[in-house]
Amino acid sequence: MLRFAAARARQTAIVAFVVTSLAFVLVHAAPGDPFATSLDENSNFAAARAEMRLRYALDLPLWQQYPMMLANFARGEFGTSFGEARPVSAVLTDVIPDTLLLMVPALLIGVLAGVAVGTWQGAHAGTWRDRATGAFALSVLSIPEFLLALIASLVFAVRLRWFPGTGIFSAGAVHASWLDTVGDYLHHAALPVSVLALVIGCVVARFQRAAVVDTLNEEFVRTARAKGAATRRVLVHHVLRRTGGSLFAVLGLLVPTLVGGAAMVEMVFGWPGAGATLVSAVGSRDYPLVIALVLVGSIAVCVGSAIADAAAVLANPAIRKEA
Repeated sequence: MLRFAAARARQTAIVAFVVTSLAFVLVHAAPGDPFATSLDENSNFAAARAEMRLRYALDLPLWQQYPMMLANFARGEFGTSFGEARPVSAVLTDVIPDTLLLMVPALLIGVLAGVAVGTWQGAHAGTWRDRATGAFALSVLSIPEFLLALIASLVFAVRLRWFPGTGIFSAGAVHASWLDTVGDYLHHAALPVSVLALVIGCVVARFQRAAVVDTLNEEFVRTARAKGAATRRVLVHHVLRRTGGSLFAVLGLLVPTLVGGAAMVEMVFGWPGAGATLVSAVGSRDYPLVIALVLVGSIAVCVGSAIADAAAVLANPAIRKEA
């Protein structure tokens, strides 16, 4: 297990270095001026632009900026956001918790629902209920997260007005107690969390169904059934335990989907998280903020995948011996 952790740490460091380097090249190669919208139109644009480039060391050639950026990142310094006019670390501190408030509930709900539905499908494989549920899951997965979020917003926020369409809390609201704060958050989070959880649940359900069908055909399950074990007992005490390893492997594959899907959902619902901030930063050519957010996202994907793989190793004795 120590070798596994060390290998994953090296892999994460390599991925972070490569992703950061690519982000640096791409943001500087993209057309547009990062100060075009932030400078006063009535000021001397050329002089002000030169001053800003000097302040942020953009007047230096890229081959000098690049090692400076890596050295700053190694010290935990991400620079100053052009658009926010404050340290990038402060921006990250603000937006990452909001993204976690969206991703964590969606992941928990999606996984639990997906396991339940997938197990039920596997136990009823080949029936019309299994086929109908599978067709629904496939239909959901064929729709991009952005479009799915837009449909949910139009139906439940604009048309029916059951839920607010934007934000994480009501604008200007003063909460008298923590219960009011939680209630306001749940009201705003219902739609974006449901969209993400639906996508995650459909993915998990499809993999869980396949794992359950395979496990039900194994010898030890047929033996348990021959001894008179009830279907529920077989599913809970035999099938679910056996499919745990494959479930964790699926969760590792879900991490990039979750990160990318959260960005799309945040854009539609005006959720002030890291994904929406990244899209805004790309549009405004906020180089330090874009690179820092890409770096954080890549590390999150690597760490999430490593945790899922480690859980799969611990859940499967055969793999644990090899590790």
